[in-house]
Amino acid sequence: MLLTVLGSNGTYPTAGRPASGYLVSGGDAVLWMDAGPGTFVALCGEIDPYELSGVFLSHRHPDHCSDIFALYHALAYDRSRAGKVGPVPVLCPEGLAEALARFVDGSPTWWSTFDFVPLADGDSASIGSMQVSVARANHPPPTLSPRIEAGGKVLAYTADTGPSEALESHAAGADMLLAEATLAGPRDNGSIPYHMTGAEAGSMAARAGVRRLMLTHIAPYLDPGRSLMEAESEFDGEVSLAAPGVRVSV
Repeated sequence: MLLTVLGSNGTYPTAGRPASGYLVSGGDAVLWMDAGPGTFVALCGEIDPYELSGVFLSHRHPDHCSDIFALYHALAYDRSRAGKVGPVPVLCPEGLAEALARFVDGSPTWWSTFDFVPLADGDSASIGSMQVSVARANHPPPTLSPRIEAGGKVLAYTADTGPSEALESHAAGADMLLAEATLAGPRDNGSIPYHMTGAEAGSMAARAGVRRLMLTHIAPYLDPGRSLMEAESEFDGEVSLAAPGVRVSV
């Protein structure tokens, strides 16, 4: 299984650094995992969008889903290739498809371009030979954390979340944990409870017994080097930083 980072900024994109988005290739499937702003252009630099096997959207916050509209326009309105692919499967939390449809006025083309598969905590689905199971993350809107299995390898992605014992269990034994680390430093009463620090991401990786940890969704105004050191203080395995263009064999 190959993980390609399309974007990794937390909360909003900056020059040359899109928000959250990843390409996961395994077996006969290619999955676009989260579609934050800027990631569609990065995706086009990796593959033809028509080659996608499916899309996974973790939740409705724009920094994780807004570029689905760019994919929609490419698939629905490229007249040179109209009708050459069937509806693209989109795995997502319940209610997200309807929320996004309001931005395109509920166009029938929206529903014929995508085949939305609503999932809830504990559900699973297949994208080709790729198996995706989900757990509910500790984040205010319905947010799903996927565990992806293909070719005998396992990639777990926290999506946006605060510390969560449920996600530790969900990620148990994974070959790689892609974990958010939006925050830095020790927690205090003003810390956002629905995001993690680098140290908390490291603790999750250690308790889950994963082989490797990659930090992502670090706020643009933080020092990624500090986040890396915080995670390394809690996790003895390999720790790396997600950055646009990084490719990792899981």
